Amino acid sequence: MLRALMADWRSTFAAPDLPFLVVQLTAFGKAQTVPTDSGWAALRQAQAGAVAADSHAGLAVTIDVGDRFDIHPAQKKVVGERLARLARVVAYGRGGPRTGPEASEAVRQGGDVVVRFRNVTGGLQRYGGAGAIGFERCAGTTCSFVDGVVQGDTIILPGANRPDVTAIRYAWSDAPFVNLFDGADLPAAPFNLPLR
Repeated sequence: MLRALMADWRSTFAAPDLPFLVVQLTAFGKAQTVPTDSGWAALRQAQAGAVAADSHAGLAVTIDVGDRFDIHPAQKKVVGERLARLARVVAYGRGGPRTGPEASEAVRQGGDVVVRFRNVTGGLQRYGGAGAIGFERCAGTTCSFVDGVVQGDTIILPGANRPDVTAIRYAWSDAPFVNLFDGADLPAAPFNLPLR
């Protein structure tokens, strides 16, 4: 529906290159102590997919500034700054990445899984704790949490490579706890990737 909306507005206003800046749904709702399916996370993935397919659109990831109890979180300044960064690139054609860290692939490596990221400024960083949290390994519809180890622009998920594991998810809940950012203080985008 988001793709249809963008196409309709561009047609209606006779502006085929009309830029769209989309704020990804933030954390809202009950925090989960075990992995679960999340319609809210699926909507975030749909937003990301619609924007990725459109060269005149950008996505502001806001997974880190949500309020579990208020669907309209108070940290508007952070959201505005991220939209301004996007506008410079998408609407005004200035150089630079459109967004922060985005997972590009999850691959098997020995007993581990390696998640590679793109659009990382200054390397991946985790705040608080020994590892990057919010990662899940999934065997069909059964998922379990696994901590990640930061290595440059990649995350290593030690021991996550099992024969039945088919996918890796990150921040896949209504209100996930996350601590993975890049050097520009932009949060890693939520994802659900098939494991290769």
